[in-house]
Amino acid sequence: TIIIIIKDKKVSLVKINREALLKPLQAVSGIIERRHTLPILSNVLIARSGNQIDFVATDIEIEISARTVVDSEGESRNTTVGAKKLLDILTIN
Repeated sequence: TIIIIIKDKKVSLVKINREALLKPLQAVSGIIERRHTLPILSNVLIARSGNQIDFVATDIEIEISARTVVDSEGESRNTTVGAKKLLDILTIN
């Protein structure tokens, strides 16, 4: 699996095993509702720092985070994506 992160017109690529990405995403996506009055709460924050990728989700009352490690170090980057959509894409056979 390859994640493409675009921020300030800069593109970062992260190569990671699908299972290593799926496990933490499933851990945090349990509190995310698909339809929410604040659309940003349907997203998961993906934050890369060095060789670690953190996944953070919240429903305002509770915040859950999970971490995975990638093989290579890279620039620190943050982005949010629709959690359920990313989870659906990763679970397609």
